[in-house]
Amino acid sequence: MNRFTRARRQLLRLYERAVDRLDKFDRQVFLGHRVEELSYRQLAKRHGVSVHEIEQAMIRSLRVIAQTVDRKNRRRWQFWRR
Repeated sequence: MNRFTRARRQLLRLYERAVDRLDKFDRQVFLGHRVEELSYRQLAKRHGVSVHEIEQAMIRSLRVIAQTVDRKNRRRWQFWRR
């Protein structure tokens, strides 16, 4: 097993953990958009909410994922925030 493959697997595990940290609604929206390739409008219709709420859920999801994956660049005080 080479280092590149190992690093990619570790990164994939980080992303999986990050998605697991999402709230149920945010996770459904994120996976619906990224995996099922649904538009925000389709997701809004599916969940019975506005497109704005879908946008906000994606923003929250991407923020949690970025913070989880990019831990080494976080400041000390950010570890106490969720």
